[in-house]
Amino acid sequence: MSETKQITCPLCGDTVNKLLYRFHVENEKVVLEKIKEHNPAWTEHDGICGRCVDYYQTELVMQQRILPEIGPYFSIKSPDDFIILPTMLRLNADPRFTGKGITICFIDSGFYLHDDIIATSNRVRKVVDITNPKQNTTYFMQPHKESWHGTMTTVVCAGDGYKSKGLYKGVAPDAELVLLKVMNEEGHITTENIAKALEWVLKNHRQYDIKIVNMSLGDDEAISCKNSVIDELAEKLIDEGITIVAAVGNDDTAEIKPPANSPNVIAIGGVDDANQLENELMSYHSSFGVTTDGLHKPELVANAIWIAAPILPGTAEKEEAEILHELVEMSNEDLQTGNLDLLKKTGISHDFYKTNDVTFLRSQIITRIQTTKFFSAAYMHVDGTSFAAPIVSGVIAQLLQAQPSLTPQQIRRALFSSAKRLSGIPVERQGYGYIQPKKALLKILKKEVIMKPHDSPHIDDKRKTIEFFIQNDCAHQISLAGTFNHWAQDVLLMEPGEDGMWKIEIPLLPEGTYKYKFFIDDKMWVEDFDNPVREPDGFNGWNSILMIQ
Repeated sequence: MSETKQITCPLCGDTVNKLLYRFHVENEKVVLEKIKEHNPAWTEHDGICGRCVDYYQTELVMQQRILPEIGPYFSIKSPDDFIILPTMLRLNADPRFTGKGITICFIDSGFYLHDDIIATSNRVRKVVDITNPKQNTTYFMQPHKESWHGTMTTVVCAGDGYKSKGLYKGVAPDAELVLLKVMNEEGHITTENIAKALEWVLKNHRQYDIKIVNMSLGDDEAISCKNSVIDELAEKLIDEGITIVAAVGNDDTAEIKPPANSPNVIAIGGVDDANQLENELMSYHSSFGVTTDGLHKPELVANAIWIAAPILPGTAEKEEAEILHELVEMSNEDLQTGNLDLLKKTGISHDFYKTNDVTFLRSQIITRIQTTKFFSAAYMHVDGTSFAAPIVSGVIAQLLQAQPSLTPQQIRRALFSSAKRLSGIPVERQGYGYIQPKKALLKILKKEVIMKPHDSPHIDDKRKTIEFFIQNDCAHQISLAGTFNHWAQDVLLMEPGEDGMWKIEIPLLPEGTYKYKFFIDDKMWVEDFDNPVREPDGFNGWNSILMIQ
């Protein structure tokens, strides 16, 4: 076996496995300036090791008093890099938008009122045990076996990073929360309890001004949305102006279940960035495919692995995380003489308790930290579309903060039209693509997403016409093409209107199923983002489907 080529970092002189050359210029500008301040001759082209990047970033955030106490013991980007990427950094999200003034409802297994959502200011407006409505708030101040999942999803979305001094904050750290617990004492999440939670939202959403519902869970059976009480209630809430986000699940051989299968619920799949900013996004084993009703899901993908999430306080896992990080900070002398009682409280094999080889013992502690994923005493990294969904919910809170009057349909259009199509992942797995928060925000701020007279396509049976709409401020010409006109380009020309809204009206077509797209400026084919019915076009994109019955 050939040895890995060793490289020397030009700044610290350490021998490392690789250097970093690419950076998020906007997000890491101050870090780069700090590096150049101390090393005037250095440029990005010279490269830098992960340790040096972490050192200068640490120096900066220490000055701002926001750095957590996280040890350099978790090799995740390369053997030389330490810390799990904060969600805001990996998304390249705009930190000026924090979800302030927006209420997100989480329907999940259970919850613990974690410091990341209550310590700085208590942003929990209401917490309800759907399975036992008499339960008071005190119950949620203590950890329970069903608390894990919901605690992690809420903090991933809306935590303010209190336990990490601000580093591991969510996408919407100022959003307010309504928490609905649906796991019963037997550890089951039933269709009935999910439905009761949605009914609670339907009844109370105006009182708490709920704008988003996050559902990192699903029903047990893949059925038609027409036969699902969960889907029926979800669509009612969307009609009330509430955007619903649902995880598709983590089995790429499984069918899509309610509520992710519902036509207007935004279903979220996952991708893997290998915890590297410069890495090409890879596919994650999330569920995908055609629902019982013929709809392709998911609509979007977001990061679903290497996500920083809280370790539930008051648990054996939290105690072990604290001990492991206490041990790894010990001097060699203390580790050799005073570690036995602490080691017994960890998952490290008792065979290593009395070893005289301190270096070996330290390596076992680090291995245990890596195995448990406890990269600090307060946080671990997790994976699953359960955590991709709240990332998207947080982005939607940002959009609503920028423009509170947005409708669920406008939010869908902004997210879908700004998503990045990933060339290395089949279109069926990624939907419209990878979420891009800044681009979606830009569409909102530039008012590129406005109200349409009707959703597209709009069938008028009385007038026997079909109207198609698309919004594009920059186009000079847009035409409609599809199987109904043999994909003829530049024949069915659309008419431009105010605010970049383009429209065309055609005679009602005979009964049948038709494929269509919009052709922009003779160079770009675009699907109809208002139409949830679509199929792959064979070119890693989508054809929109029009059904005349």
